[in-house]
Amino acid sequence: MGLEYDFDIVTIDADETNSGSAKSAAPAKGATRAQFRRAKTAEALRAASPKIRLVFEEAGFGLDPTNSNLAHGYFRPQDTAERERILRALFANIRAVGVKGEYCGAFDIRQFIDDVKTARPRDDVPSEVKEWISKSREPAGPKPKRRSIQGRIGFALGLAVVVIVVLKYLASAGTAP
Repeated sequence: MGLEYDFDIVTIDADETNSGSAKSAAPAKGATRAQFRRAKTAEALRAASPKIRLVFEEAGFGLDPTNSNLAHGYFRPQDTAERERILRALFANIRAVGVKGEYCGAFDIRQFIDDVKTARPRDDVPSEVKEWISKSREPAGPKPKRRSIQGRIGFALGLAVVVIVVLKYLASAGTAP
């Protein structure tokens, strides 16, 4: 399974900007930035070429993950304006600087764009949804064991003997098959 490119908007207080710590976004007067929800995705961006990292950082992305409880494909509705602002800046940076031929590693820019396009605003969507399995998807009971090779040979020999006996009986009766 590929990486999930969902991100959240976080607010950084002016006194926390140097330490790099972030807290959940709320309408406040601090600076905002986007941070990926999954540590693997943030690590993949850190492992990409310096040019790609710079394009994302200048647009407003952080390289640290957040601790979000939203499901894949959703974002908080109150983050819509900041999200659009950061994405516009990112795409403007990509057009201006260009990323063609740059090393992306595990970070897939096309998949990132697809995830951004399909993301929808929604409140209270837990990330851990219980998996429901219908009865039709439940595995059937244990399958009967296949016959052993000796059983198959015995069946074939028995069938051959029966066919030979029937043919001899028909031949002795004067009827040919």
